[in-house]
Amino acid sequence: MPKNGYRWIILVLSYFCMLVFAFTLQSLPPILPLIIKELGLSHAQAGLLMSLFALPAIFLAILAGMFLDRFGAYRTGFISLGLVIAGNSILALSGTFLFAGLGRVVSGIGAVTLAVVSAQFTSQWFRGREIGAAMGIFNTAMPTGTIVSFMVFGRLAEGLGWRTPISLSAIIGAVVLVAFLILYRPLPDTAQGKGPEKDKKQAGPFSTLLSVGLSMWLVGFCWMWFNASVISFSTFAPDFFVSRGYSIASAGSLASLLMWVSLILSPVVGRLVDKFGNNDLFIASGGAIIAVIIYMISGSRDFLLPMIVLAIGVAVVPTPIYSFTSKIMRPENSGLGFGILSTVSSAGMVFGPYLTGVIKDRTGSYELSFTFLSILALLVTLTAVALRIKTVRD
Repeated sequence: MPKNGYRWIILVLSYFCMLVFAFTLQSLPPILPLIIKELGLSHAQAGLLMSLFALPAIFLAILAGMFLDRFGAYRTGFISLGLVIAGNSILALSGTFLFAGLGRVVSGIGAVTLAVVSAQFTSQWFRGREIGAAMGIFNTAMPTGTIVSFMVFGRLAEGLGWRTPISLSAIIGAVVLVAFLILYRPLPDTAQGKGPEKDKKQAGPFSTLLSVGLSMWLVGFCWMWFNASVISFSTFAPDFFVSRGYSIASAGSLASLLMWVSLILSPVVGRLVDKFGNNDLFIASGGAIIAVIIYMISGSRDFLLPMIVLAIGVAVVPTPIYSFTSKIMRPENSGLGFGILSTVSSAGMVFGPYLTGVIKDRTGSYELSFTFLSILALLVTLTAVALRIKTVRD
């Protein structure tokens, strides 16, 4: 199949892989009040269930990126989707916190690796002027999956029990696995811009890791602060809204507003990044918006407008992050770059929800928890400013 036509199939395939990631990650928040009640969890334990999803990636994501660069997306994608299906199945059958945590760890290993795979083969097929637009479309998968999770999974859980949405996530993963095995084709080495095979073998994986520049790590830390703040907020937003008198279904729908604007704006942001560059300025402005609005929400009574503005801030950050990575890393090492992103963002997803839950348990209020998340979002802006200074000096 010609490259120009097949790349769109690749983009659709990567999109559905990221939907699996999104469903696996975000199936928990809209049903969290039901899980807390049935399993008798504290808010810290509930936050830990979100954190356990990302914990393995801190230690494995960079290795997964190296494995991906060495053995290819086909093997890595097959393994990662299989782990997602297994982890969601364990969680759906769990009756204790320990068993539920095991399911989240297994699905987390698979899902985070799947995100690295999807980003890598998308960036390879769309490398060049179209990378911003392709990543803009790619990054709508996360808000799409989050919206479906928050608007549908809560209602399913109220009617059929909280295990139903988790089981549905496993089934969707199985369907995407079949599609992946049938449709995926690697980009030819000549199209990726790789040199001779012997050149590819000269540098070992760890020497390649040591050669990664400061700019890549600064991009990674922006992504870490962003995920620590936004994932923590989306985890506890439904419970916060329930505490303000909303039903579980209504709270999920309100929380889903966080992603509706992202769904619309991500492709637009991608086009703007392609046209103007300045990825770091987009990242900095998004972090500032998120910091201000999360701080305001804890003391607000009307949540509609703040959630829309917050969604704008959330939409501005991911596409510049991913397209910046494609510009910094060479095609043959792009898996490593996205592995770094996955590692540091997973660190944010580990400590963010857990500490947010601990603060809520100890204070009995979300006010200090959301202040903590505002500080994390502000660090996105400060790190992006440091990245800007580094870029200008170079």
